[in-house]
Amino acid sequence: MILYIIVLLFTIFQTSVRGNTVLVTLYALDLNASPIYLGIIVASTSLFPMLFAGYAGRLSDRLGYRSLFISGTIGTGFSLLLPYFFREQLYILVLSQALFGLFQIFTIVTVQNLIGALGTQKTRSHHFAVFSLGVSISNFLGPLITGFSIDHLNYTQTYMLLGILSIIPGILIACNVIDIPKPPKDTTAEEKKNFKDLIFNRSLRKTFITSGIILTGVGMFEFYFPIYAKSIDLSASLIGIIISCNAIAYIISRLLMQPLTNRFKEEAILSKCLLISSIGFLLIPLFENPYFLMITAFIMGLGLGCCQPLSIVMAYNASPQGRTGEVLGIRLTVNKAVQFLVPIVLSPLGGIFGFAPVFWSNTLLFLFSGLSLSERKTLSKTKILKSK
Repeated sequence: MILYIIVLLFTIFQTSVRGNTVLVTLYALDLNASPIYLGIIVASTSLFPMLFAGYAGRLSDRLGYRSLFISGTIGTGFSLLLPYFFREQLYILVLSQALFGLFQIFTIVTVQNLIGALGTQKTRSHHFAVFSLGVSISNFLGPLITGFSIDHLNYTQTYMLLGILSIIPGILIACNVIDIPKPPKDTTAEEKKNFKDLIFNRSLRKTFITSGIILTGVGMFEFYFPIYAKSIDLSASLIGIIISCNAIAYIISRLLMQPLTNRFKEEAILSKCLLISSIGFLLIPLFENPYFLMITAFIMGLGLGCCQPLSIVMAYNASPQGRTGEVLGIRLTVNKAVQFLVPIVLSPLGGIFGFAPVFWSNTLLFLFSGLSLSERKTLSKTKILKSK
């Protein structure tokens, strides 16, 4: 029961997070931000997570989950309220996004660590599938609510709405609606190494690299698609609906994740998902019709939907006992480094070369990664047959 309550509370929080992803881009464009300034605003969201995600993971291992969850959600809500109180100021968006990223990362690492701790080796995939399903629902609700709120209210009132949504879960946890367990103790504390040992661990390194590639695509779509949609004169509501179609595909693929993991290995599933997602990135700049864009976003979501939860499961299972939060934090450090660089690099490139080369570069990256995973699987099978 506690699993489903935690997932529900995180879904409420994540709805505000996903709404902010759409809102900050559209609001900055409405304030006539230049491409470079827009890239800085979006990248500032990932600055502190890139620097402190590993530290946040260590804190969740040492201090437990409750206090970090409360401070993370309330701090995130406060950062989202800043543009409501200080209106039509681009520098406030930079400050708001930087604080948003800092507090958000404590919540995300803590909840991922808690979800893993609630399960066992056998049930952990199921727990993260439930968790990812909640995230997918928030991915659907966030852009949808934000798009309609912008069109029927305005940008600043939408910030107030998202800020309140973020604070609600923290208040409920502070009121002790559930009894959150303590993290497992590190039984190898006397042998503990520094974080470099985790980075150079072969299984973990492979997971970190794969996760970074996945987040390159996710970050590309989250940041660049609203800009592309705005350039072809789609309304905020339509943009929200198209992004929500992507989220619906996430929900479907994550409902299928458990049956897939029961039959196939993680690498096999990841390789196919990356190849499917590459088709979506190939098609996006070819269409301006919103219905075709909905279909394209849906195809992409089918591929990306299983990728993120699988990378979390792989990272958690490969973690030393008592250092799961630290490993998940390092994973997020890699992810946030990608999300930090993508807007800064893509903003000027998009202005110079247009939209198509930017999306198609991600097509090539996903194709290469998916084929590499497939080739690795084939080589491992060949070695097994030869050994027999």
